[in-house]
Amino acid sequence: MNQNSNHHVKRIAIVGFGEVGPVFARALSATGREVSVFDIKLQDNATRATVVQRVRDCGAEVAENLASALRDAQLVFSAVTASQAEAVAMASAEYLTAGQTFLDLNSVSPAVKQRNSKLIERNGADYVEAAVMAPVPPQGMRVPILLGGRIATQTAEILNSLGMRTDAVAQEVGLASAIKLCRSIMIKGMEALCVESMLAAAQFGVDGRVLASLGASFPGMGWDSGYESYLIGRVVEHGQRRSEEMREAGLMLDGLGMSSALANAVADVQRELAARTAPLIGSLDAKGSLPEWRSLLSH
Repeated sequence: MNQNSNHHVKRIAIVGFGEVGPVFARALSATGREVSVFDIKLQDNATRATVVQRVRDCGAEVAENLASALRDAQLVFSAVTASQAEAVAMASAEYLTAGQTFLDLNSVSPAVKQRNSKLIERNGADYVEAAVMAPVPPQGMRVPILLGGRIATQTAEILNSLGMRTDAVAQEVGLASAIKLCRSIMIKGMEALCVESMLAAAQFGVDGRVLASLGASFPGMGWDSGYESYLIGRVVEHGQRRSEEMREAGLMLDGLGMSSALANAVADVQRELAARTAPLIGSLDAKGSLPEWRSLLSH
């Protein structure tokens, strides 16, 4: 892709319309670009109408299939679940050619990103891995994103001119994802530890004392002002997606000859809590915290 300024980007495709897709679709449509959206839920009569309305509310157009979504798009954002990332890259590779750039936003292992890169580039299209480094809401398009790949630097300039906040960190595919997943082991691990610690402490009725001790040991982190509510709320709301990300972290560790036991255990905690507390998502406050997390003991 040889664009030197953002006016060369006339058409953008977004594949996947979950958490990230609507935010990007609305913001990119607002810049005057044509944004085409495809999601597999459009092919399901039970979910199609809802997705169609959400796409139109974002100012984007509905694509009936992947091929029409990608047609003539200079930029293609893949924002699906980790389990579908490779399948989407494989399917997209059949339609992408020179002059198109595939941005892989999915939280998958460096090895998967490297395989996706080879798939996309075989017909002349460009591949850029993108590692989203923070929750998309509330930062939206300004969420920090690390880029990797042969044209990462040029792509960062284009995306930043569109209002995004990206940073090219490597010409080699895989390193941006490694940064994200190594960070995720810490962040998602802390969430899982908080869930286990707080729920156990609450059953003994000593959660207040545990939080006071944490606040004294780690002043400034917020253990004395509801930080545990935020961490638990993240798991309740996004535990399934986070668990898939931690499975990818486990695969990364396996590839390094390290143990994936901890990453997979974190994934188990994330998935299990999200599965049994789905009805509580509506109880989250504007910051994504779950103030009444002690109610989890009855679920």
